[in-house]
Amino acid sequence: VEAILDAAELVIGEAGVEAATTNAIAERAGASVGSLYHFFPNKDAILQALTLRYAEAMRSVLRRELRMEEPWVPLEELFPQMINSFAALDHEYPGYMAVCRATDSASGGKSPISLQTEAYMQQLVRTLLLRRLPGIPEAEAMQHAVLSVVVVHATLDHIGSVPESDRAGLRAALVEMLVRYFTPIEAKYPRSAN
Repeated sequence: VEAILDAAELVIGEAGVEAATTNAIAERAGASVGSLYHFFPNKDAILQALTLRYAEAMRSVLRRELRMEEPWVPLEELFPQMINSFAALDHEYPGYMAVCRATDSASGGKSPISLQTEAYMQQLVRTLLLRRLPGIPEAEAMQHAVLSVVVVHATLDHIGSVPESDRAGLRAALVEMLVRYFTPIEAKYPRSAN
């Protein structure tokens, strides 16, 4: 199963979702098409399995990079590490954005897996804000979490579609935007000196 998913990722990363066939995926995996169909009845099932794989990888990166155990890390350190880790994830999983777009499109909006992952990320960011900003109301923390997750996801999606030479500059601009957004919020709810 993992070999098939690894192969599907490579084929989709190179050719795109539409051009990726089960024959090409099976060939890349060194398996017969019959073996592929034993585990996955069709290409949509492969896409769903890849979406689950990507969702867990994204959650893992966010859990690690939000550094919940040290919520006081300066924003200028926190955001570059997080955005760079997401960029590394795109390199590790070359078909990530194509698969997300395809499964969302097939759902007529965001797929259930995308919605669950987004909600999970929003809750993590909300928790970080509550730890980092004593006194922030929970509803306000959730608003900032929702907005930042949506903006980061949309921006990273866009960055994946531009030439490689433009990506670093756009990631740096995203980091600067996040720092500028959260700096006044931190000033509004400062930590005590104790």
